[in-house]
Amino acid sequence: MPALSGFKSGLFVALAFAVMAGGCGSLAQDPATGGLPSPEAYASDRDLPLRPAVPPEMPVPGAVGEPGYADTLTLRDAVTRTLAFSPAVKAAFIEIDARRGEEAQSAVRLNPQVLLEVENFAGNRDKNGFDSAEETLSLAQTIELGDKRLRRLQAAHLDTSLAGWDHETIRVRAATDSAQAFVDVLIAQERYKVLGEFVSLAKKTRTSVDARVTGGKASSIELDRASVALARAEALQKGEKVRIEASKRKLSALWGSPNIDFGSAVGRLGNGYAAPSPEALIALLDNNPSLARWGDEINRRVAQLDLEHAKAIPDITVGAGVRQFQENDSTAMVASVSMPIPLFDRNQGNIAAAERRIAKAENEQLATRNDLYATLVEALGELNVAATELKALEKDVLPGAQRAYDKTKIGFDEGKFDILNVLDVQRTVFESRLEVLTARANYEKARVRVEALVGRDLNGM
Repeated sequence: MPALSGFKSGLFVALAFAVMAGGCGSLAQDPATGGLPSPEAYASDRDLPLRPAVPPEMPVPGAVGEPGYADTLTLRDAVTRTLAFSPAVKAAFIEIDARRGEEAQSAVRLNPQVLLEVENFAGNRDKNGFDSAEETLSLAQTIELGDKRLRRLQAAHLDTSLAGWDHETIRVRAATDSAQAFVDVLIAQERYKVLGEFVSLAKKTRTSVDARVTGGKASSIELDRASVALARAEALQKGEKVRIEASKRKLSALWGSPNIDFGSAVGRLGNGYAAPSPEALIALLDNNPSLARWGDEINRRVAQLDLEHAKAIPDITVGAGVRQFQENDSTAMVASVSMPIPLFDRNQGNIAAAERRIAKAENEQLATRNDLYATLVEALGELNVAATELKALEKDVLPGAQRAYDKTKIGFDEGKFDILNVLDVQRTVFESRLEVLTARANYEKARVRVEALVGRDLNGM
């Protein structure tokens, strides 16, 4: 069977964390895509463009429809298909694009207002018509003070960055699920093959016992026992075939295929026995997008605090227009300046809330780190358990079971042992082989979880 380089060289990590390293901040900062430059490029509202352009819609990466049928599927193929066709990954990318639109909107100036006023009409005596009416047409503009537009842009820019981190989180999760589902398919196929060997050996044993019974060297009870062992092996193989189909269907569903769209998984599981300590990996948790996003989240809440402080500064509304007097058909200019007096509302509550949310974000960052560390410790524990079991099974249990079977088979052929001894050691050998496969699968799935958490290939550590 061809070797699967993914388990040996960290293929899964290369796929998942190449995405993570790229990030999505550039999507919000690159003027070539129609977005605004980073807010750090501006010193105040005066430097912002008069009419920020709405960035064009970005093409959603990946593929449409469903992937075609493949006779064989490698780990690389499985992860690539999932990332290309997953609707969850595409939805997360579209959210980044939507945030870019909100970012451009945050830097837009307030619209001017046109006001038409008619005074001194529909009264009594000489004011009962429109002969004495005064009409005023004016234009007013609110001028935001305190660099509110720039503060809004800073907060919106970080919102876009957070959407990028969320996209990375979903991609890593999708790749992790795909890799683990691939292992399930691969191990089910391997178990099916081992059980096929078990069935073949059970048939040979039954034929041998049948010949002994015919020759009068054994009782019919031994033949019944051999037949039961064969039926049991065949039942296990049939059950494993159903498991293969279920695992393949689950894997296909990850990229949205309602039916199984590949023939078989191709690869081999590794034979690793080692697991690093949590202390060697804890510093690498910063690579995880679920934790890395909190740096931008705290900065966003600081930017929101700056915006709330800016909102406490009153804006000025200036206006100018023309007034017409109907009674003598004369005109005159009018002008106005208005500004709220911050006597009651100085935005104190929103400022206090923004300050407290910064402290909340700092604690949420610590909580996320603790949760990831707990998950890492759990995954490393599973890795250690699987590695210990695998080492014991491959170095001690399986060789011993095989030697016992070989000796018992020779003794049975020589008439020293009955069929019960043969069937017992035969079952022990194949159960040990199945346990080895299970331990290998558990080891690889735990290793994938650890690599997804720290963004590093464990084989290189």
